Formats: sequence, C-alpha cells, structure tokens
Amino acid sequence: MSTLAIAQVNLVRLLRDRTALFFIFLLPVVLIVVLGTVYGGRTAPRLGVVSAGSGALGADLVKALAGGHMRLEIRDFASEADLRSSVERGTLELGLVIPPGYDATLRGGGDARVTVLAQPGRVLALEQGVGSAVAAESAIVGAARLAQARTGARFDDALAAARAAAAGVAGVQVSVEDSGKRIFPTDIGMFSLGAQSQLILFMFLTSMTAATQLILTRQLGVSRRMLSTPTSIATILFGEMLGRFGVAMIQGLFIVLLSAFVFGVDWGDPFAAGVLIVMFALVGTGAAMVVGAFANNPDQAGTFGVFVGMALGALGGAMVPIEVFGEPMRTIAHVTPHAWAIEGFRTLVFDRGGIVEVAPQLGVLGAMALCLLAVATVKLRRQIVGG
Repeated sequence: MSTLAIAQVNLVRLLRDRTALFFIFLLPVVLIVVLGTVYGGRTAPRLGVVSAGSGALGADLVKALAGGHMRLEIRDFASEADLRSSVERGTLELGLVIPPGYDATLRGGGDARVTVLAQPGRVLALEQGVGSAVAAESAIVGAARLAQARTGARFDDALAAARAAAAGVAGVQVSVEDSGKRIFPTDIGMFSLGAQSQLILFMFLTSMTAATQLILTRQLGVSRRMLSTPTSIATILFGEMLGRFGVAMIQGLFIVLLSAFVFGVDWGDPFAAGVLIVMFALVGTGAAMVVGAFANNPDQAGTFGVFVGMALGALGGAMVPIEVFGEPMRTIAHVTPHAWAIEGFRTLVFDRGGIVEVAPQLGVLGAMALCLLAVATVKLRRQIVGG
C-alpha cells in the first residue's frame, strides 16, 4: 500500500500541472494529424475545379478527369480566387479553371482556354496527366466539329459518335508492377505512421519531464522522512519507479486509444502491442530515474530531459519516419530505444507479426530498461540512505 501511495502522489502532481497536461493530451494529437497529412499518403491527389457556367462540355471534362486512369479527389470551388488560395496554401495539389461559356465557345467553333494552377515543380506528373485529359477531350470535340462540317449532322450527334469511336481506338497498354518491397504499405491508414512515432516520442518525453518530481521529493527530504517510518528503502524506490511508470503508461494508453477510436489506427496484435508499450514505458521509467538521480535541481533535469528526449526522438525516427533515413543513419538510429520500439510496431502493423516476431525488439528494450533501472536504483539508494 505504501508503494501505491507513493506512485499516486507522483501521478497527482503531474496531472495538476497544466503545462504537462498540454504536452500529454493535446500536442500529441496535433502532431499525429500533421504527420498523417505529410507522410500518411493520401488516397488520391486533390484537384480543385472551378466550372460554374461551363455547360455540358465542361461537365464532360470534369467527368473525364474523375473517371480516367489517374486517381483524383476532385473538389468544386465557387471562384478562381478561392481555388488559387487553396493551391498556394498547399491544401490542393492542382487547380483547374474551366471558364464560363466553355461549352458555347467550343460548339461555336472557337477556342476555349482552361487554366491549370500549381506550385512550381511540385506535381509535374499530375499536371501533365490533367493536361493529357484536357487534350483528349479537345481531340473528341475537334472530331465532332469535323464530322458536323462534313456531314451536316447535329453537333451533339457528332460528339456522341466521336466519343464512341474514341472508345474503340486501340491505345497503349501500360502495366505497373512493384519491384521489391514498398517503404510504406498502401493499405495502412494515413495516421498510422504519426500515431506510432508520437506514441514513442511522447511516452519518453513525458517520462523525462516527470523526473523533476523525483528531484523535488529528494530536495524536500520527503524520501528521508519516509525512511524514518516503517517504510523500507525498497518500498520507496519501487514506489518512485511505479510513479514514473504510471506516467508513461497514461501517456501511452491515451495515444493508443484516441488514435484507434478517433483516427481508426490499427495497432496490430493487441497482446504484442501491449507488451511493447509496457517495455518501452519501462525504458522511459529507467531514463527518468537516471536523470532524477544525477541532476542537481529540477530546472537542470527539465532542460536536460527535454533535450535528450527530443534528440533521441529525432535520431530514432520518432519525428521523421526512419524509413526515409539513408545508411549509415538507419543503423546508427538503433542505438536509441525509440528505433527498436518503432521497428516493433512496424512489424506488428506492416507485416502483421505477433509476439514472436517482435521478440528481438522486446529483448533489446528489456535490456535497456534493466540497465537504466539498475543504475538509477543504486544511485538513489545511496542518496537516500547516505543523505
């Protein structure tokens, strides 16, 4: 009961800190959304279209883009100004403006001008694809005009005949085949990468910031006063360790549950994922206790803890996916527990592995946790008993 009481005090202190609540509950969600947008892989590029007043041929052009070989998410805009603003902000990959009177101009034999909006150099292939679709529609309209001029048929009849003829014309068959293994599987959700990396980053950071409470307890003499009671040194040390562990688990469970229920993130095998989270929480606990044991004051512990947490997170692939690292950085990253934990989650989610497949990662994390906890326990014991 004394152990649980010590752990409870640590948790209450942390949850009363408004700054800590921001880092535990709000900031991870924001970063999961950001990383999901950047690295999650959208289901299709986004094309904004302004086509008000463009008539039936304008609608046919939009339909051709939507039903063509390119996978596009088409969004309608009311004005060119709104469309241009969205392209400039990067919320759209491309914009297409079909002018009013497009239909009437083409039917009357004139040349209609469509405008493509894009940021320079960002989506050249997509821009070329849209241009090809526009050219194909122009060819069909041109064929309809020629048929109308030669036969005197109605334009709509000539257009229908041109579309039917175009559909029967043999084209070039392009087959795309993946060679090797994709960096990111296509069937994972767009928030999966962000959720995995932020789980690891913030579990470790939150543990490190909780090290300041350990120093305050030592400076105020709380630990020594507890030792003067029937409470043993082992109980005190285990209670402090349990407090750090509880902080890390609160952070981890919040991110896992929120991402699963709100963003639909798949964490793979539940048992294996749970063991991996517990093991990484023990690593964070050990690191926090080492900082709390060796730092001289709370400010030093807070500054050093955040710096180490951010540095290890960046090196271990918790800020940028480790898959985009080249060698030797990808190998060097495995000096951090973050890289091993992320590798474990990749195995569970990408490769549909289980507890056996992540056994190597669990073994490395367990060894790291054991070493850190042993060092911290020896140092804290000397400080409490000898102080």
